[in-house]
Amino acid sequence: MNTRIAPSPSGDMHIGTARTAYHNWLAARSTGGRFILRIDDTNQHKIDPQYTQVIIDTMAWLKLDYDEIVYQSSRFPLYKTVAESLIEQGKAAVIDGATVLTQVELPESWHDEVAGDIKISADEKEKTQQVVLLRSDGSPTYHFASVVDDAQLGIDLVLRGHDHISNMARQIAIFNAIGSPIPKFAHIGLIFQNKKKLSKRDGAASMLFYREKGYDPDAMLNFLLRMGWGPFPDDKTTVLIDQDRAKELFRMSGFRNAPAGMDLEKLEAFDRKYKAKKGIWRNGAKLLSGDNN
Repeated sequence: MNTRIAPSPSGDMHIGTARTAYHNWLAARSTGGRFILRIDDTNQHKIDPQYTQVIIDTMAWLKLDYDEIVYQSSRFPLYKTVAESLIEQGKAAVIDGATVLTQVELPESWHDEVAGDIKISADEKEKTQQVVLLRSDGSPTYHFASVVDDAQLGIDLVLRGHDHISNMARQIAIFNAIGSPIPKFAHIGLIFQNKKKLSKRDGAASMLFYREKGYDPDAMLNFLLRMGWGPFPDDKTTVLIDQDRAKELFRMSGFRNAPAGMDLEKLEAFDRKYKAKKGIWRNGAKLLSGDNN
């Protein structure tokens, strides 16, 4: 499967983005597919180049290698060309300076690899009327750029957070308009802390927090993998799952939609186990293999 992760460089990399990145990496690497890092930097008013480097550094720290890095800001000519083609075909029109999709084709439902068939409601269909593709300044909307890139880059699995389900109707309309096959979609559960969705404002949401605290990257990956997910069967042999084992288990066990709780005590336990396994020193004392303290 060809997958991608598409963070926006508008702040520190969120732990939810890192978890989604790992799941997409596993889906690609376990099937011999390609894994692409796409930087969603179309909104020049909200992005900061320093955060692009934070994303790249975090991916390297987690050993999530990618086959290609794509910057949406360099693809504006492509978006313009596709929009102009839709206008020529009578599928889009320029209204008040913006390019708007006018012919919308939607199925009655779409299939999610986690939740199964999901019906498109009347309200969602209404929202697809006159979907904006290019703003009056020529910049692409999130939905348009994302769909064009997925189609052009050959992405055949989009694995992302459950909150993106609300985007599906508009994106399906755009896929149909440009005549591209719709990738498989899998929406996974969100991360919660104290029964509330983990906010970007929470310190524990930033991946820089964990790297600066000195957590072992393998422990971090193990923690990310087990947040709302588990293999079949799940026993004492699957407590520690390295990247190679994770590829095998992920391919066999598939996706999950369970909400994930932030259990930092579990991360601490993983960190101790991995550091003990590697013989890493902590607080002036060498951890012995099997030390759970």
